[in-house]
Amino acid sequence: MDADLRRVAEASGVSVSTASRALSGSGRVSEATRAKVRRVADELGYRPNALARGLRTSRSRLIGLVVTNLVNASLHVIAEVVHHRLKAAGYHLVLCVTGGDADEERAYVETLRDHNVDGIIVVGSDAAAVERLRHTGIPVVHLARRPRHPAGDCVLGAELEGAREATRHLLGLSHRRIGVVAGPAAVTSGHERLAGYRLALDEAGVAYREDLVFSGPLEPAAGAEAVRRLLALPARRRPTALLVTNHESAFGLLPALRERKVRIPDDLSVLCYEDADLLRWWDPAITVMDNNAARMGDLAVNILLDRIAGTSGGEPGAWTEYRVGAQLVVRQSCLVAKP
Repeated sequence: MDADLRRVAEASGVSVSTASRALSGSGRVSEATRAKVRRVADELGYRPNALARGLRTSRSRLIGLVVTNLVNASLHVIAEVVHHRLKAAGYHLVLCVTGGDADEERAYVETLRDHNVDGIIVVGSDAAAVERLRHTGIPVVHLARRPRHPAGDCVLGAELEGAREATRHLLGLSHRRIGVVAGPAAVTSGHERLAGYRLALDEAGVAYREDLVFSGPLEPAAGAEAVRRLLALPARRRPTALLVTNHESAFGLLPALRERKVRIPDDLSVLCYEDADLLRWWDPAITVMDNNAARMGDLAVNILLDRIAGTSGGEPGAWTEYRVGAQLVVRQSCLVAKP
């Protein structure tokens, strides 16, 4: 077990404050004393307390990343990108997974504040958690979700435009009964992707049908339930194509279609939002609207490090919203609609 500072001081024959100054390289301690204290510290296996040092220097070299889950492949990619970027910049990542629970989000914000983190990247929008972030004074970047009253800059996807283009792709294949599996309206991507879908229908003169819309929580079970409800419609009212706007639902929807022996794309064309290994490896490979998750994570780190260094050029409270464009990746899961 590491010896504490008091033991180092006693073994060196100096006070605790002198031992502390010697180990920190202070010029107020003679070279002989510094050498002696460091030698004793090495012999005892003493390691400085990083948190206490961070409190003294106002820099902990810790960055918090708060995400709702790691089932979503986009969040997994973002976590990896943020980790590698911060490591290269000399920071350590503290990863917090809330499970979408507001109480967990608030608790993690408090924990990160208590550990004197230098900055926080957060995927979440609980109003109370955001308010606590605002009062910490810690630089914050909101990622993927925009709270009503942000505590920092926001990095979001071009959700409406991406869903609009995805729906246009299906319309271009002559589909007119296009179902959509949407996320919660309270989540930025949930309501914006649904709005993009609806806008594309309006532009094409195709009626918006409530019975072709399924909105549910961000979990695989929602995708399976969407399949059950949409396939229960009368044959001539069932969708000929599906736009699945989140990973979590896709991970439940695709197996549910297979279990019901629904052939993709012969019986149903499927287009999913956000790319993932599962979608590339599925048979057939699934056409996706790639939201450029790696670019979002990279941009979030750039903005946060600029805020920490004070080189962003912006004043606290003058937050900026950034949008990262999506890209259609055509594979084998969509066909021209049958007459």
